Amino acid sequence: MTRKEILSGLWEFLFIVLTLVGIALVSPFILIVGVFGFIVVVGARIWSRLSLEDVLYERELPAHAMFVGDEFEIEIRVTNAKPLPMPWLRIADTVPIGLEVKDAQMARSNSRAALELRESFSLAWYERVTMRYTVKALRRGYHQIGPATLDSGDLFGMFPRTQELAPPREGVLVYPRTVELPDLDLPSGRPIGDTRATVALWDDPNRPRGLREYVPGDPIKTIDWKATARFRQVFVRTYDRSVTQYAVIVMDVLTTDYLFTGYSPRLLERAIVGAASIVTRSMELGHRVGLVTNGVALRPNTRMVIQPSAGPGQLGSIMEALAMIRPVAPERIERLLEREAPWAVPYGATVVIVSAVLSRGLLDVADRLAASGHPTRAIYVGRGAAPEGTVRVPVQDMGDRFDLPIPPAPEPTIGDVFGDDFGDDFEEDAHRERGEVSFERWRI
Repeated sequence: MTRKEILSGLWEFLFIVLTLVGIALVSPFILIVGVFGFIVVVGARIWSRLSLEDVLYERELPAHAMFVGDEFEIEIRVTNAKPLPMPWLRIADTVPIGLEVKDAQMARSNSRAALELRESFSLAWYERVTMRYTVKALRRGYHQIGPATLDSGDLFGMFPRTQELAPPREGVLVYPRTVELPDLDLPSGRPIGDTRATVALWDDPNRPRGLREYVPGDPIKTIDWKATARFRQVFVRTYDRSVTQYAVIVMDVLTTDYLFTGYSPRLLERAIVGAASIVTRSMELGHRVGLVTNGVALRPNTRMVIQPSAGPGQLGSIMEALAMIRPVAPERIERLLEREAPWAVPYGATVVIVSAVLSRGLLDVADRLAASGHPTRAIYVGRGAAPEGTVRVPVQDMGDRFDLPIPPAPEPTIGDVFGDDFGDDFEEDAHRERGEVSFERWRI
């Protein structure tokens, strides 16, 4: 129990003693001070108990996802829905360090992974205050803002009250950064692999090859009637085999040889940026893209193994999975890939492996996939020289291209959370007059 809490429980006792002293000494002045003080203290305590009743705290976040570096606006609304005014109200809302609130009062919190957004103001009866802040996305991930803490009390500040709101259920999704890969095309015009499919799936009518004589069993629709009439012999049209339409990006979360040796944040971000960039480029070139990763998502119900699809939300699903990845790998990627390949890698699909380790076991699994008809490439994003690939699986070192700087965490601008006050709490009027925070008031 703090000193303020101990003193707040003694006010009634002190004024009762003062009243008794006034009666014993037959002193009207002491008696009046004691009675009046007792009435004020009781009224203040009742006011304090009601101060946080019917106070509505709302936080409006953007519904769509962001990319690292994007700026967006959040809106906080505080409503006093009762006839009792609030002479002072302090709010402290937790903001993760992956987001930077511009031109706001930020303080340290109990967590190293978050700061506190602080404001202090008063509310009349049935009044609403709206505050708008510009926020910049610094890091990928799913960033939950909150929980928030409200502090208020009576007019004299004798009996402060604190209310912590329930943890939030929504947050801001920030996609990983991507880099342009215009040179990922080979002379064949495909991003990875050969022009023609290594496995004959079907004839592509958009890729005519020529004519040949009719052979019993050829489909009637392939007969070229003009050539048949001209040469008085049945000819059929032939086509090149269809190009591989599917690409599966395999991203390894491991950045060290063993699961128990920790991880490298820089190498993990390299792998995620590389996977996101290759996914984006593959979709630009018309591929149906899927994802296989051994990462663990920040939010439940996020799929980490996604089948290739041409659906409109496919890119968003893959980017969400990459944004959610934590530096935890429950199993090695080669085991996951070997188990999920029959379901997640369609027949004849191109496989691109992005890894900072590229273990021999992973290359062996990739070699077996290549032998079964999947054009397979490995992208190395680790430190040092790239490991040697196999005859079927070449290894390309692209770590430097995906080595983007990690932005520093935002710094607090006001005092520590463990202090007794908010610092210069009531300087926010001048703070807002400078236009640094959008602040509005109106009656409800």
